[in-house]
Amino acid sequence: MDEMLADLGSKVNLGTVLEPAAYYLQRPLRLLRTYNRDKMRSDLIAGITVAVIRLPLSMAFALIAELPPEMGLYTAIVGAIFGALWGSSDQIITGPTNALSLLVVGALAGILPSGTAEFAIAAGLMALMVGVFQLIMGLARLGILVNFVSHSVIVGFATGAGILIAIKQVGPLLHLSFPTDNLFQAIYGFFVNLPQTHPATAVLGLGTMLVIVILQRINPRLPGGLFSMVLASVVVYVFGLDKAGVVVIGQLPQHLPPFVHLPLLNLDLIAKLSTGALALGAIGLVQTTAISRSMAMQTGQRLDSNQEFVGQGLAKIMAGLFSGSA
Repeated sequence: MDEMLADLGSKVNLGTVLEPAAYYLQRPLRLLRTYNRDKMRSDLIAGITVAVIRLPLSMAFALIAELPPEMGLYTAIVGAIFGALWGSSDQIITGPTNALSLLVVGALAGILPSGTAEFAIAAGLMALMVGVFQLIMGLARLGILVNFVSHSVIVGFATGAGILIAIKQVGPLLHLSFPTDNLFQAIYGFFVNLPQTHPATAVLGLGTMLVIVILQRINPRLPGGLFSMVLASVVVYVFGLDKAGVVVIGQLPQHLPPFVHLPLLNLDLIAKLSTGALALGAIGLVQTTAISRSMAMQTGQRLDSNQEFVGQGLAKIMAGLFSGSA
C-alpha cells in the first residue's frame, strides 16, 4: 500500500512538472489559433521595418563582442524567429544587444584569444548554455524572480555598458590601437595615440554618426543605421577608401545560418564558460522583462514572464546551434 501511494505521489509530481512545461512549449499552436489575420498587413510592414533596422545593428553588436559580423546576423535571424514564436511579448525582438555583446567578450576574453575560430565556437557554445539556463528557469516557473530586481540596477548596468562600449570602440573609430583593459589605461592610450589618427577612417566614422543623428532628428522612424551604412559603403567604393587604409568588413555570406557542431563533450570548456553563461542568462532575462513590461504598459498586453523565459531560452539555444551567439 505504501509503495502504491509513493508511486501515485511521484506521478502527481511528474504531472505537475510536465503539464506547465507542455503548455509553454505549445505556444506557437496557441498563437496560430488566436492570431488576428486582419493584422497581417501591418505586422508584415512592421517586420520588414524592424529587419531593415536590425541589419546594421546586429553586425555592430557582433563586432563589439569581437566576433565575425555574420554571427550577429545569424543571431538576429534565428533569435527573432524562435523568440517570436515562443515568447510572450508581441513587441520584443529577440537578438543581440550592446550590453550582452560586451558580456560575451568579457566572459571569453580570459579563456580564448579573440578573432579565432575557437573563440567563435566558444561563443556559440555559451549561447547554448545561456539558452538551457533560461529555458529551465521558464519551465520551472521562476519568472517571478525578476520582480526582485530594482529598476535602478538595470539602468545602472545599461549605462555602465554604454560607457565601456564607447571606450572600446573609440580606437576602431579613429583607426587607433591602444589597450582598453581599464578606464585610466584607455584614456591615457587615447591621448598618446591621438596624433596617429587615420584621417579617412575618422571622417568616415564620425560622418556616419552625424548622418544617424540628423536622420533621427528629421524622422525617428527612418532607419538611420541602414541609410548611414549604405551611404558609407558607397563612399568607400567610389573613392576607393579600402585601398587608402580604411578597414572594411568584406563580403558577407549569402546563405541561411549553417548548423555548427559545438564541443558539447568538452567539459573543461563548459566549466570555464559556466559562470559567464549564468551571468548572461540572468542579465538577459532581466533586460528582456524590463523592456517587455515597458511596452506592455503602453499596449495593455498581459505578459507571462515564464513564457518569455522559455522563448528567450529557445532562441539562444537555436542561435548557438546555427552559428550565432548570445
